[in-house]
Amino acid sequence: MARLFGEDIAVITGASSGLGHRFAQQLALNGAYICCLARRAEKLNALVEEIEREGGKAQAFVFDGAADGECDRVIEQIFDRVGVPTLLVNNAGQSVSTKAEQMPLDQFDELMAVNMRAPWRLSQLCAQRWIRDGIPGRIVNISSILGRRAQKGVAAYAISKAALTHMTAALAVEWARYGIRVNALCPGFIRTDINAAFWDTELGKAELQRLPRRRVMGPEKMDQALMFLADPSNDYLTGEAVYVDDAQGWVI
Repeated sequence: MARLFGEDIAVITGASSGLGHRFAQQLALNGAYICCLARRAEKLNALVEEIEREGGKAQAFVFDGAADGECDRVIEQIFDRVGVPTLLVNNAGQSVSTKAEQMPLDQFDELMAVNMRAPWRLSQLCAQRWIRDGIPGRIVNISSILGRRAQKGVAAYAISKAALTHMTAALAVEWARYGIRVNALCPGFIRTDINAAFWDTELGKAELQRLPRRRVMGPEKMDQALMFLADPSNDYLTGEAVYVDDAQGWVI
């Protein structure tokens, strides 16, 4: 039986852990050739080995979205080594818990480079090739519930995610006539290896009590939403922001 993404070359940033790792696994299981991007080579290589053990195909590309010229370099590498991507998942993100008035400008600039500039440039580079070659490419931007609701201590992160969500709509309008679809997935709080210990602390337990259903999700709860947004047959779905947040976004 044909697999949903069997014709796709998928680029996933931030693939070494968390949601990016999960997305790479799931898209590979559904037939996509995965280009795994992140800073940690050893983690990427382990992911590629894991995907290949399951019968999938993947390559690792070391990538730092904060560095100048990295987007152009890595896309050229992908073109040369794998081919033209048909699916881009802008997942990599950075968050810093700092009071707005105390955040150093260089820290703000780095966060914006990772969370906004890199998705913009990667999208632009892919779209240029898709438009030239008549390819109906797809982009899924991983935003956040904090893109529409503010929370203390993470102002820069929330600003970047609001910008990413709006960029999704703007690019969808701009590129719709070329058959390029651009959508956003906006998760709520997710339990990952990085933050799992926090939810077991007193502070974490208190935070859980503020949430409507007193729980946080695992990365697997994003699977169906990602597949829905990335599905090549959903050709009328573009410019949308899909929130999977367990109603958390209305109380934070």
